[in-house]
Amino acid sequence: MGLDNFPQKYPCKTRGTAVMSPRLNRDGEQIIDPETNEVMESVDCEETQACGGCPYKNAFAKSGLDSGAVYGMFGTDCWYRGKYGNWLINEAGISDDDDLSFYGNADEATYKTPQSCLTLADAIQDFLNDEPDWTSGDSTAADLRYAEWYLRWAAEECDGLGAWY
Repeated sequence: MGLDNFPQKYPCKTRGTAVMSPRLNRDGEQIIDPETNEVMESVDCEETQACGGCPYKNAFAKSGLDSGAVYGMFGTDCWYRGKYGNWLINEAGISDDDDLSFYGNADEATYKTPQSCLTLADAIQDFLNDEPDWTSGDSTAADLRYAEWYLRWAAEECDGLGAWY
């Protein structure tokens, strides 16, 4: 499976801009939460983006980046394929320290704190300042720039990242 990162707190939900839709089972029937007896809901990313309520899409549009995005395994825009991110920083020689990875923190393996996100973003930024045209195989500095931007966005907007592996 690998590693995917996702917002610890979805900013569209925090800001109240998320469009929620009922969760459906394979037969197209609404899923009922057995504890609350209410219909379970999830963020409808397409609808949230269509009405301008997606903080990720809005921030990415203003970022000045035009490439480098690597979405998680479900293709959700605000998720990041951490498995690729770890490979990328290893290729660049950035990940000499255990704290410099897309995995969660030592005390909480499934949560990457905002500070941990910023520490890794700073390490990527330092590397790119020294090697602005870095390439390794098909990977380029654009991929690292996106990773840095994503980590800073997640620290500021999402209270860090979840790590799912």
